[in-house]
Amino acid sequence: MATVAVSERSDRAARRTRLFGTALVATLLTTGLDLPWSLTGIGFGVVVVYAGVRVLADVAALRRDGHSAPGRVGVIVGIGLTGVMLLVLLGQLALYPLVAGQQRCLAGALTHQDQKQCRLDYERRLQDLLRPFGASASPA
Repeated sequence: MATVAVSERSDRAARRTRLFGTALVATLLTTGLDLPWSLTGIGFGVVVVYAGVRVLADVAALRRDGHSAPGRVGVIVGIGLTGVMLLVLLGQLALYPLVAGQQRCLAGALTHQDQKQCRLDYERRLQDLLRPFGASASPA
């Protein structure tokens, strides 16, 4: 009976690990896309966090039962990386018009000087946006 429960728990952990890995790769790939497509990474990121927490719970249960359950550190690192990417994506969502305008400008920039001008325009617009809040943005 205990062998069946361990086998089921192990199979469930393997399925969740595959979901975790697939969603992590999807998050990484979609984050590099232009707006609005990069925002799909938010949904994938939520799946990563959910599946990662469930995998960690399964790994902890398997370890409590005295079985080998490697991969805990990798899952924790994946959840942390996803957390950082989610913060970036949520920032892009909050500043959507500003970020989309910069991406359009950079897409049409032919020279380094054009790219520099796009960055300067973006920083100026960001400063103007943050000024009412008493904050200042440092140049990237």
